[in-house]
Amino acid sequence: WYRQPGEWLRSGVFASTESFGPAERSLYHGLVIGDDRSQTEGQRAQFRAAGLSHLLAVSGQNVAFLLAVADPLLRRLRPGAELTAIAVLLTTFALATRLEPSVLRATATAGIAVVAVSRSTRSAGVRSLSLAVIALLCIDPFLAGSVGFRLSVGASLGILVLSPSIRDRVPGPDLFATPLSITLAAQLGVSPLLMAQFGPVSLVTIPANLVAGWAAGAVMTLGLSVGLVAALVPEPLAAVLQTPSRWLVRWVGFVAAVGARSPLPSIGLATLPAAVMMGVAIWLWWPKRLAGRLI
Repeated sequence: WYRQPGEWLRSGVFASTESFGPAERSLYHGLVIGDDRSQTEGQRAQFRAAGLSHLLAVSGQNVAFLLAVADPLLRRLRPGAELTAIAVLLTTFALATRLEPSVLRATATAGIAVVAVSRSTRSAGVRSLSLAVIALLCIDPFLAGSVGFRLSVGASLGILVLSPSIRDRVPGPDLFATPLSITLAAQLGVSPLLMAQFGPVSLVTIPANLVAGWAAGAVMTLGLSVGLVAALVPEPLAAVLQTPSRWLVRWVGFVAAVGARSPLPSIGLATLPAAVMMGVAIWLWWPKRLAGRLI
């Protein structure tokens, strides 16, 4: 029963990219609905080297980015309306990506994490996430061996545990600080898992995700709203509506290309303790320096 609206949403995403170039179109499809079929090997290699591959596939971080970008608007709604809006966003995203198991896992885990953070109930969010993981494992025990499942849970746990504290240390309006804190928290949550599964992770991964993650979330949000409108109007107007998305896609591709050529070293499991100690030192030092600058 869900295939018809799901296929309609996918068709709308594809139909809205007539004004895009081939490279931009393939990245747009990956960013919005996780469709990577038309991506070239060069694009895959660049995104892999920059630590941005997860942006082009459905994951918990994708859902987190989507809700993070929408968070400043969601917070303006009443609690009941906010939950309804979040449910609509998650349902739309899940339908557009054909309700695949990975999508349902990502939607469940990241949705719980972001909603809990928005309610400032970190401990309750961790409990909710734990219950969701237990329920999913009871339904399908083989999920325990799924890399995608572990990454979704890691990203969601990072969001729950770390993003509120990061947000307290990031100056600026919510429109900037909230997506930034969630992006960084999610990346910190998945980095140890990436190291264990795929080997050392380049230090460029974190800055690349910081400068590209917000744009990826904006593309997903626009693609499932303005992009669907663009699919229904004549092409000259559709191209105008899609101009912000087109520039955002170019930005993400540019960050991946620059990050892939970065000379920054990589961190593996052997050097992870030293990196953690350095991160803690920066964490303790940063608020004092920030306070001094603000004064």
